[in-house]
Amino acid sequence: MRIYPLWKRLKRDLPGSMLIAVLLLIFWFLISASLDWQHIFTGILLSISLTLFWDQLTIDEHGKTIVNWRQLKISFRYLIFLFVEIVKANFVVAAIVLSPKMPISPGLIVLKVTLKKDLSRVLYANSITITPGTITVDLEGDRLLVHGMTKDHAFGVRSWYMYDIMKDLEESA
Repeated sequence: MRIYPLWKRLKRDLPGSMLIAVLLLIFWFLISASLDWQHIFTGILLSISLTLFWDQLTIDEHGKTIVNWRQLKISFRYLIFLFVEIVKANFVVAAIVLSPKMPISPGLIVLKVTLKKDLSRVLYANSITITPGTITVDLEGDRLLVHGMTKDHAFGVRSWYMYDIMKDLEESA
């Protein structure tokens, strides 16, 4: 792995690097729950360091980061719908667990995804995993192995509308 000088890394994709650093800093503030100078300084230091490290890993792989308004709109829509799905799934799982008969019928399903980018596949697989009742067991190429608490959970992922939103997001890039 070649090590590129700092100025070359920043010059390559300054807007993309700044976007990643800002997102990391926002995430840091959300999890640190404190705004004293030590936390702010540590967050800035970590955000910049992680961004530079990430750029070093990907400098030969990608071009410039391009973010447009359509991507932001679709991303926001995706997050809202994901939040709604997580809340709905929590109630469904709670009803199953609290039911006297406990109607659990675990099932596995293999899904073929046509998402082209690794990031899109990983985000979709993680969306399945953070939704209660389902978990992505394996992601290999264009195949997802999904486990569901019930067979309906597992087979419900096959026609999940979140996949269509992720496709729209990927195509808007």
